[in-house]
Amino acid sequence: MAEYLQEYAEAIRSRVCPVCLDAVMHGDRFVRCGLPAGRKCPIDIYLPQVIATVESVDSWLMEDYVRVLREKVCAFCASSEGGVCVLRLQADCALDRYFMLVIDAIEGVRTQLQAQNETAGIP
Repeated sequence: MAEYLQEYAEAIRSRVCPVCLDAVMHGDRFVRCGLPAGRKCPIDIYLPQVIATVESVDSWLMEDYVRVLREKVCAFCASSEGGVCVLRLQADCALDRYFMLVIDAIEGVRTQLQAQNETAGIP
């Protein structure tokens, strides 16, 4: 996964950032993240853990992905205290808000990588 981190990051950014409520847009073109100074996007902060979380779940149910996300990522987030996330409660956590798009982007990259490996004869 680590060697493909950039590919995952780019796929997620292309799916999530243009529709994010925090995005600074010029017309329909994404310009930059509009989070206030000193605040980082949780997708960026926890990207390796998020990828590992998504790759560890084999289910058609979104609730299965969310349960593992809460256990593996949210439980260790600085914004979560005692299992309660203020950002999530205020619908202000991009990871929570766009998790379905994040999953889709990660699954897309994983499918591409598997196809490339099969073409190259790598199991």
